[in-house]
Amino acid sequence: MQNLINVMRIATSLLLIVFLESCGDVTKSTKIEPKTWDMPVAEVEIASLPIDYSSTGSVVSDQRIDVSSRATGYIRKILVLEGEQVSKGQALVVLDESDVEGAIREAESVVNTAKLVVQDANIDLKRYSDLYKRGSVSESKIRKTRLFRDRAQDTLSQAKISLKIAISQREYIKIASHITGVVVARHSREGDLATPGSSILTIESSQGLLFDTYVAESQISKIHRGDAALVSIDALHRTFKGVVARVVPAGDPLTRRYKVKIALPGHEGLLSGMFGRVHFTLGTRTSPVIPSKALIERGGLQGVFVVNNKNKAYFRWLQLGVKKTDDIEVRAGLEGGELIVIGVNNQIREGDFIRNQQEGLGNG
Repeated sequence: MQNLINVMRIATSLLLIVFLESCGDVTKSTKIEPKTWDMPVAEVEIASLPIDYSSTGSVVSDQRIDVSSRATGYIRKILVLEGEQVSKGQALVVLDESDVEGAIREAESVVNTAKLVVQDANIDLKRYSDLYKRGSVSESKIRKTRLFRDRAQDTLSQAKISLKIAISQREYIKIASHITGVVVARHSREGDLATPGSSILTIESSQGLLFDTYVAESQISKIHRGDAALVSIDALHRTFKGVVARVVPAGDPLTRRYKVKIALPGHEGLLSGMFGRVHFTLGTRTSPVIPSKALIERGGLQGVFVVNNKNKAYFRWLQLGVKKTDDIEVRAGLEGGELIVIGVNNQIREGDFIRNQQEGLGNG
């Protein structure tokens, strides 16, 4: 039995050796010879690219006013609703005029009474002056009569001023808008008491819109007033050319971010509160750039075929950056001066030879 087992082991070993030799023959017979391809190649050039920085934000109004009354009175009518467009000088609120008219009538009564007092004082002064000339009254009486007349005239002057103020309140019965904009809030209702300083409406100007955004601490020193910026508004699917209007130097102590305001051009559909993104150009950098037609995908990775000094092509994976028209930035994997194959086809393999006519990439 032991001899049989030994024989079987020897036979198995011999079969394995024969199998391995046959496999080697197959490998040798199926080895793929490198091919030669007539393909254009180009030298990788270094291009100057902008350094971009983006952040999110919202459209805000540069003018936001609270409409209030300069007179005290009950609100009789509010003529606008939230969301309505208003123009400069348009009537917004009407107050009850009864209190104002009552104050005017009272002031007029005081003026009329003061006029009668002055009139009587002038008559007395004239009569006592005639008597003084005849020696019938003393000089002290004349002085007292004249003093009384002067006081009556002062009282009349004060009454006229009060009447003028009361009449001026008529101008405040109707409250008009000082700007062209949109009503964004109503803080009072009809029948409420309006007092000086208390807000009735809030209006945001539809002109002079700004885009509010926050910039990281590491980038704020590179953004200055007057710099150009592109603002993309998601709701409108449009991009606007803006200008940095203000850079607020006080940053948030928690987020370490600084507020930047970008002035936007007037546009009918642009409204306060819309979300968007702003794109700043903070300078330039140099980086290799290749045409997109040179890219090929192998094993799920994007790269190019690089040609060495022996005209052999080898696939190299690339870390890509931003795309600029038909060119793509290469952040890692290539250096300036290297040769790459342009217009790669899927039949090229590692080690194939490239018979080329060198051409420029046209970047820079």
